[in-house]
Amino acid sequence: MTTSLTHDGFGARLRATRKRLGMSQAELGGDRYTGSYISHLESGRRAASHDVVEFLALRLGVTADELGMEPSLPEPIDSFDDTHALEHLLVAERAWHDRDWATAGELATRAAASALNAGQPERHWQALYVQAQAALAEGEFADAIHFAERLAAHQVAATSPTLRAQALCLSATAHRVGDELPMALVHAGQAVELAREAPPIVMADALMCLISAALEAGRPTAETDRLCAWLEDVSLHVESAHARGVIYWTLGTASFKSGNVAKGLELHDLAMELLNPRRDLRMWLRLNRSAANCRLDAGITDGVREMLEVARGGLSLIGSVFDMFELRLAEAKLQLHEGRPEQAAELVEAVLVDPAMRPATISNGQGQELLAEIELDLGRPARARAAFIRAADLYGKQEQFRQASQCWQRAAALEDMSVHNMDNPSPSV
Repeated sequence: MTTSLTHDGFGARLRATRKRLGMSQAELGGDRYTGSYISHLESGRRAASHDVVEFLALRLGVTADELGMEPSLPEPIDSFDDTHALEHLLVAERAWHDRDWATAGELATRAAASALNAGQPERHWQALYVQAQAALAEGEFADAIHFAERLAAHQVAATSPTLRAQALCLSATAHRVGDELPMALVHAGQAVELAREAPPIVMADALMCLISAALEAGRPTAETDRLCAWLEDVSLHVESAHARGVIYWTLGTASFKSGNVAKGLELHDLAMELLNPRRDLRMWLRLNRSAANCRLDAGITDGVREMLEVARGGLSLIGSVFDMFELRLAEAKLQLHEGRPEQAAELVEAVLVDPAMRPATISNGQGQELLAEIELDLGRPARARAAFIRAADLYGKQEQFRQASQCWQRAAALEDMSVHNMDNPSPSV
């Protein structure tokens, strides 16, 4: 994707976005640009090239639009006709199946440009869909959101509620895994409404998107229970065993969250039986990590180490930064449950300071909350309170208000305990 300057506000938007995320100029530049160069960009003393804008947008987790740049399709190297669009799209889909996400995205971009100039809106929509999927698989959530929203607003989708629902599901997923839960809930809700007359598998996808976003946002249990009952009804009409496995995974996780551990275990076991790793290896690995994490949160360690070993073996090769972040936290939880809090603390602290993990840690309170629990186990309440406050701040920024409130309450309780201990010191020996 290339960009073109739309107004002179690029530097100001760059500075405002950076400060909102709490990043220094040096942190934004990473290992590619110096802090001084970023300063020149923000002040307008230097002009940003297309490559610079795309790099900075990626670092900030925003689109080029939000930095004052307008996305435009690159010039394809071939002539603009439907034959070239089809050729590029076929090769892009092959790259997708080979898990070469970058190549799939590049070829889909060429296919989209060829289809657009050949006047083939249906082919253009197909190419955008591959672009969105490739960006999502590669962890480029800002790009995935951009493409998915273009899909939803596309002229082809305007005449097909099913296509628009699928596009909004993609957008909701990208927003959720990118820790932008409010928009994930909005788009997933819209997808559910549009999917009422769609095939069962489309409705199932929409409901799973909405349930996943609602669980992460801490929505009331009654609301998620109603959605889960609806999804169970829809699952009876889904023919694919693999797709039913994904549904049982979602329902199992929701059962764990609502406190029904027995049902959660049963549904996750069914998901393990039905999900086919040959069809989608990364999904299978994520299921193992997710199931292990749910068990740990319920105080169960049986089978967890084996699940995490399976997940680690594959996700270390084909997982995203967000996959590895969640895997490391699950490994730390296991260490804590097995009575090794020092090792658990080392794992979490390493994740929180790892520059490669920054896209996951910058907006996610889970790491800080887990660190707080570990500090409590180690008998360090002051450090635990500070970690709870950091977690609450991160949760609040993502509008995960239930989690934020719980962390604030934990921090306040620790402060009260500290004051009480000061007022009632232990007697001298």
